[in-house]
Amino acid sequence: MSGVNLKSLSRYELGTTVPPADVLKSIADALEVSTDYLVSENGQVQIKDKELFKKFELIQEMEGETKSMIMNFLDLAIRGFKAKQAYAS
Repeated sequence: MSGVNLKSLSRYELGTTVPPADVLKSIADALEVSTDYLVSENGQVQIKDKELFKKFELIQEMEGETKSMIMNFLDLAIRGFKAKQAYAS
């Protein structure tokens, strides 16, 4: 599905070769995960939702009031979500 030959995939899995960025993206797209997910190790935060990941990448590039407003909104939304979880328990 990724268009990468099996021999290369095997080398990537064994860690004997590191895939180039374009190949890594092809593999991630075929598996429907982010490239971050493929390269992360033990307990690293993994954003599996590709659309969400793309939005966070854009937010990361922002500065000033716009980024601050988005961060404040996220904080409020997360607090609301956690409160709902606490009351549901």
